[in-house]
Amino acid sequence: MTVWTISAQEGTGGGLLAAELAAAARVPVFDREALAALAHELDPALPELVDLEARFGRFTMLSLSAALSVGSVDAFQEVELRQKLPTLGRAILGEAARSPCVIYLPAAFAALQDHPAAIHVRLRASLESRVANYQREHLVNRQCAEKALRHADHRTQAWVKSLYRTDIDDERHYALVLDASRFSHDRFVEILLAAGGMQTELVGA
Repeated sequence: MTVWTISAQEGTGGGLLAAELAAAARVPVFDREALAALAHELDPALPELVDLEARFGRFTMLSLSAALSVGSVDAFQEVELRQKLPTLGRAILGEAARSPCVIYLPAAFAALQDHPAAIHVRLRASLESRVANYQREHLVNRQCAEKALRHADHRTQAWVKSLYRTDIDDERHYALVLDASRFSHDRFVEILLAAGGMQTELVGA
């Protein structure tokens, strides 16, 4: 049984790669939407995943401490949520990983660090390559694309660090770190299937 987790920088086509890998391996893919459905089965009161990531940017540790000191209800709720999410995240991803699948989520590698069948993959590329991809996809100028990518990188790094106290860019966390600008998606799928001990002939079958 193989579970692939894919943590991809914005602008690398990680979502498409995850979908193509899942199709080739004939397993389900769990992205934000699918995992959100699982999350609400476990805890119906949990906010939407996108809202959660945005909320983690509202308070720095300094501002959170200051807000707590004056009895801010929002701050106390934020602390409670931060304490709850890592355990809930592990439960949600653990449920998804009970059978072979592809999980496309930045923090999945951290939540499933000890999963015996997990292959953790980091998909990255140079800023230049990602900017060009983002411009093509969103039809924006270079300045807008670079600003969006830098913001996405910062938010994702902060989200993973807040949840699991780990660095998403530390390559020691991953079995494979792949440069998205170097090969086609078909080649990446072949590499990831082989890493999972599957026959590459499944590609295109």
